[in-house]
Amino acid sequence: MDILYFIRAIIFFVGGLVTIIFRKELNTFKNRYIVPLLIRFGFKSKVKNEIKGYYQLGIGFILISVILFIVSIKS
Repeated sequence: MDILYFIRAIIFFVGGLVTIIFRKELNTFKNRYIVPLLIRFGFKSKVKNEIKGYYQLGIGFILISVILFIVSIKS
């Protein structure tokens, strides 16, 4: 069992769970702090609710963690 892949799998799994569970808070944080910073540096922004995108991102992180876990077991 490769411990480094296992640690990476845990990190992605926790990131996926946090992204799914706290998607409203992450969207509020982005709209309140990140978007004004980007506008200040000259980037254009579309401020809207992207809560569904956080759900999909969380599922993607969990899938990556499952793949990394399988790799850690096989090696």
